[in-house]
Formats: sequence, structure tokens, C-alpha cells
Amino acid sequence: MNLFRESTGFRPIQLRHDVRCGLIAFIVGVAALGSQPFLFATDKTPPILGNPVVGLNGNYVVGRWTPIRVPVTVQDSESISMELTAVDPDGNRVSFLSAPVELEEGTQLLEGLFKVGRLDGEVVVGVGTETIRGFPDRVDWLKPPLEPSTRLIVTVGDPGGFDFESNAINSGPRIRIATMKAAELPTNALAYDGLTSLVLAGETEVSESQSNAIREWVTSGGRLVISLPNDSAVARRSLMQWSPIKVSEKPVTVREFGSLEAFAGKNIRIPQNSALSIPSLQFEVGEVLAASRSVPFMVRAPFGMGSITVLALDLTTNPLSEWKGLSTFCSRLSISDGRPDVSEKGVNKGTQLSSTGITDLATQLHAVQENFEQIHRASPWFAMGCLLSLLVVIGPIDYLIVHRILKKPHLTWVTFPLFAAVGTVLASSFATASNQTSYRANQLNIVNVDVALASARERHFVNLYSPTTSQSSINIQPESLAPGSTTKSKARVIWQGVPESTFGGMLRKTGIENGAHYQQQPDGELTQIPLLQWSSKELIGESVQSVEGLIDCSLKASATGSLSGTLLHRFSSPIEDWMIVYQNRVYRHLKTRDDSKPLPLPPKQVWRVEQPGVFQRELRPFLTGILTMATDRFGSRSSDVIRQKSNYDPLSRDPLELIRILTFHSELGGEQYTGLTNQLLNDEDCSHLLKLGRAILFGRLSQSLASIERDHQPLEPDRQTSFVRLILPVTRSGEVLKELKRVLPD
Repeated sequence: MNLFRESTGFRPIQLRHDVRCGLIAFIVGVAALGSQPFLFATDKTPPILGNPVVGLNGNYVVGRWTPIRVPVTVQDSESISMELTAVDPDGNRVSFLSAPVELEEGTQLLEGLFKVGRLDGEVVVGVGTETIRGFPDRVDWLKPPLEPSTRLIVTVGDPGGFDFESNAINSGPRIRIATMKAAELPTNALAYDGLTSLVLAGETEVSESQSNAIREWVTSGGRLVISLPNDSAVARRSLMQWSPIKVSEKPVTVREFGSLEAFAGKNIRIPQNSALSIPSLQFEVGEVLAASRSVPFMVRAPFGMGSITVLALDLTTNPLSEWKGLSTFCSRLSISDGRPDVSEKGVNKGTQLSSTGITDLATQLHAVQENFEQIHRASPWFAMGCLLSLLVVIGPIDYLIVHRILKKPHLTWVTFPLFAAVGTVLASSFATASNQTSYRANQLNIVNVDVALASARERHFVNLYSPTTSQSSINIQPESLAPGSTTKSKARVIWQGVPESTFGGMLRKTGIENGAHYQQQPDGELTQIPLLQWSSKELIGESVQSVEGLIDCSLKASATGSLSGTLLHRFSSPIEDWMIVYQNRVYRHLKTRDDSKPLPLPPKQVWRVEQPGVFQRELRPFLTGILTMATDRFGSRSSDVIRQKSNYDPLSRDPLELIRILTFHSELGGEQYTGLTNQLLNDEDCSHLLKLGRAILFGRLSQSLASIERDHQPLEPDRQTSFVRLILPVTRSGEVLKELKRVLPD
């Protein structure tokens, strides 16, 4: 060691005892500080997640909003947000972000909404740093979603008769019945999106937040059925305060129930021999479904785009609970309201599928929106012709030039790549020219204005086209409809799918796609939407706004159903291509009877039904093009009546024709006429409102109803088409036919 020190000149540093102690303390302190973040990270216990409850008692529909409730256990009070991730129809993952929620110590439920785009897509639930993943039928808490054609009925209060659940295809639509408790009903209206009917029976009472959610759902097209208890005081508490059907203080006595038996369509008597005291129903507009002489005890009334049916008998007690025809009665009560059943096999569905690939009105709407006039796609035959031409050039022509003309075969090493390069440049130039180089959008707006409620519900269908592969943020800002209103509402934007099993449809199985990831923010904006080069994506934005003072309506109907009265609107543009439909009649204001287009309905001008130039026609012949002709019978003075009906064209790209048929789809015969189902847009069908005493004004607006922002910059659509449907209240005539005096004495 001494030799080493002398040869190298190394001398060890001699430290004093106090310096050595200080150095050791410094090293220990640095180590403690370095480990402090780890101690802080492990000191906070992450939340513990229980099994989520997806849908309504585990039932949810693909392509519809789905509620979810997640039990979360935290050790200390903290702010936590939830992130729900599902697969869209294109195979991309979309996360639905919720606003942060303050949780107290213990176990609580977090509620959220998401939308699935595939039947077997993965669902991921993230709360804080913890996540739960699941595939349908692979985990206990996630069942496979229902197809859009399935009728989902939710019952509350354990009513009898709801045992007709069926998955049979040939016997009609698929029906799924779910039983829930009143406390389990969601408090968000979107959670009822996939629901066909909600049945509340007995002494069921809901909270104020649940009542508001149900009200908003019915306004948007939902169907609510209420079975009241026999006690009138309890019945008034069970009935929503906003319901158009009321219960009077004094009950009524009913002795005959034959109308209920006739409604069920079964010749099975209700086991009730004595009179029964039931609540007395009061309503102003709607239809009586069952009555005993002059006492109605089952009525249906319109409310917004939906309807409310009230039965003044309890489905949970006698005599209905022991009625053998109750199952058939409940099936018709909760499913039938004038809309035809959505069947899996339509009249012309097989033919439509093989020839057009379009089986639903939502698919046709998608095709309309995907039609960009500035983009001229090359047909498959043109592409095949170009490939064949290239093969001819690099084959026989190249052979003739190199071998016969130049007589230098080795030059093919030059001509072959040259021809290939020229073909590539020409194909690229043609593709760029035909597919354009700018972002484009098509926009279609549907505005449903309920005049009685002074409320407007808007749907904005937007199809985006991208010239490059990119990710963008999209925001839809609705315009104020009411005059003088400055209220700004933001639309909730999400993808829109089609109920098809072909490419791009929601009914096909998930493949090996590894799509991009984008988010829906808590305020409804979509961020980082993936768009492939020269491709499009369909989105939908939904919003609600108050329209007080937008429409002045004073319509009356005579005893024979003839419409009279006045109408005034305050839109910023005239209503064009319009008509008013009441019951089975169409009212149009024409310059001459044979004109195909009506006169525009200008704003701020009173329009009167009785004025000259207003012509009437029957609804079904007018929209379906039915012509009635009389031809003389050969060899006879009599004649034969021939009715010709034009066929519906599912390949039509006219949005006016499509939305007009969609508005009255059931009234025109539904699938029997169009050959197309109406699974995703069935709540846009206004046919049932005609039976409930409402008049519908359908027309087209030229004003802008919503603006689109891409990456927070305005995006001007190539085509913006707006349609308005005014749901107009009609006062029925109070005239009563009086008995004529006898001419002859008794």
C-alpha cells in the first residue's frame, strides 16, 4: 500500500469526526427526500370500484345512449371524474368524459352515459387511476347489447301481464322486458334513449329529478304508461304534476269493462261482477282507449313528440291481475300506438338488401348526407378500366416497342418502370383532382317545435369529409330560434351509426381494427376525431331551447274534422315546401290547384286556413302518389276503378322527400310502403300525433340553424338543409248534435 501511494502520489483525505457525521446525515436526508414522493403516492389509497350496472337492469341498445352506475369506495373526501370508453361503428375508441364529482368517504354511486357502436365491442370504465374492462358475455356485469329493432319495455311496480317477452323473428319484433324499482330509475333523460315504453304501476312514486328526466324523454318522443291505484288520493300523488291527464277529487264508479276486453282483442271476460270505484280522469286533448258508457278510464294524450297513457285501474291488484287476457292487453298497451311493428323481415326487405344495400331509413339518410356534389368519385368500372389499360401498356405495347420497333429487348428495364411511374403520377393527379383538397361538410337540421310547450328540440346531422388523414375537434353551435333571444346552447355531439351488418354498420362483429382514440368532453364537444384521407364520418348534435313567442296558433276543428283558424310564425325566413296535416287531410296554399309547390309562408304574417287558394287532399294518396282512375268495362256500361301507387325509391338522394316520408312513415303504411324499417329514427315519426288531436306543419327553412366549428374555426358546409315540424294544438268544436223533434206523434 505504501509503495502504491509513493508511485501514484495518491494521498487519502483525512476527515474529522464531526465532518464525517455531517456527511452521513446529509446523505440520509437526501435519500429521505428522494423517497418522499413515493411515500406520498402510496399514502393515498386509490378508489375501489365495484361491478358496474350497465343499462336498464342490464339491458341496453346498440347505437343508443346507455346509462351506467358504478359503485366507488373512497377512504377520504376527494374530487373524482369518470371516463367511459366504448367502440364506435368504425372500430375507433371513444371516451365519454364526465365532470369531476366531489365524493365523501365511503361507498357511493357514480352515474354516466356512453354509446356503443358494435354488438361485441369492449367497454372500459375508468375512475381516477383505476379501470375495469369487459367484453359482452365475458364478464358478469356486461351483457350483449340489444339490436335497434328490439322493443325494450321497462316496468316499475311489478305489474302483472308483462310476460310476453319474445326473441322470435317470424312472430314479429323482438321484445325485451326489464323490471326495475322506482329508486333505480335514471335521473338523466338520455338514459331512456333506447326505451320503447316505460310502465309505472300501482303506488309508484318517483323523485323530482326522475320526474324531470321522464318528462324530457317523453317530450322527445318517449311513451309513458301509468296504471293508477284505486285510491284517488294516492293516484294523484302517483301521477306526474306535468302530465296533461289529471285525476279529479271525486272517484267514479265503473260497472262495465267490455271496452278493455275489446282493446285486448280477446274474448276473455274480466273477473269482476260488482261495481268498482276508480279515479276519475280529466284531459283536454287525446283519445279515449276504453270507457264505460260516458266514463273514460283509459286515455292517451300527446306530450311533445311522445305520448302518455293513463289507466285508471291497477295492474297489480284485482280484477286485472287475475284476468287471463291481461298479457295480450299489456302487450298492446305498451307497444301499439299507431306505429307499425318493426319486423326483422319486411315485405320488401330482402329485395332491397340485394339491390341497394339499404334496409333502414337511417341508412338512406346516411347515403343522402354522404353525397358531396363537389366530389366526383371514380366508379369501380372506371378503376378496373384504368388497370386494364395499364396492363395493356406494360404488356403488349411495351413488347411491340422494345422488340419490334427498337429491337432492343434490354430496354424493357427502362420502359417498364417508366410506364409504371407515369401511370402512378396520372392516377395520383386524377385522385387528387376528383377528391378535392379541402375539408367539407353536409348539414341537415330537423327542428321539432311543440307550440303547446313552447319548446324546440333540434337534431343536426353533420357529415364531415377530410382530404387528409387527421384528427380534429368538432363543435356544433345551435342558433337562437325565438325572436330577441340571446340564449346560446351547445349541442351534444356524437357519432351516428346505421343499423346494418355490412361495412360501416353497427350490427357487424368487431374485427382486428386498432382504431384511433377520441373523446367527448363534458360540454358535448368531440375532440381528436380520427378522419382518414378521402373519407367521411357522420355525426349528430342534439340540443333543446325555449321558443316562447315563436309561433302564434289558433286552430279549430269542426265536428267533421275540417280545420280552420290562423297561424303566424316568427322565423327569420319563410317556410317553403310546407303543408299542414290534420287527421288524414293535407292543407296546402297553392296559386292554382294543379301547382306542385305551395306558396311560401312568410314570417310575421297571419295565415288563415279558410282563405282562397287553400286546397285539401288525403294524406296517403298525396305522399304515396296514388292515382285513382275509372276505366270502362268492355261490353258493359259499368266501369272498373284502378288505383296505381308509385313505388318508393330507397336510392333517392332528395332530403325533402326522405324527411317528409320519415315524418309520416307509419301513417303511410310503414315498411309495407317503403320496404325500409325505421329503427333509429322512429322517434322522428309524427304519425301517432295525428291520432291524438295534433296538427303537424312540415316545411323547409332556408335560414341557418346551427354553425359548425372544426378545431375552433368556422366550417362552412357545402349543403345545409333545414326542416321544421310544428306540433300545433287544435281546439275541437264544442258543437253537440241535438235530438231532432219527432215529426210523427208517438
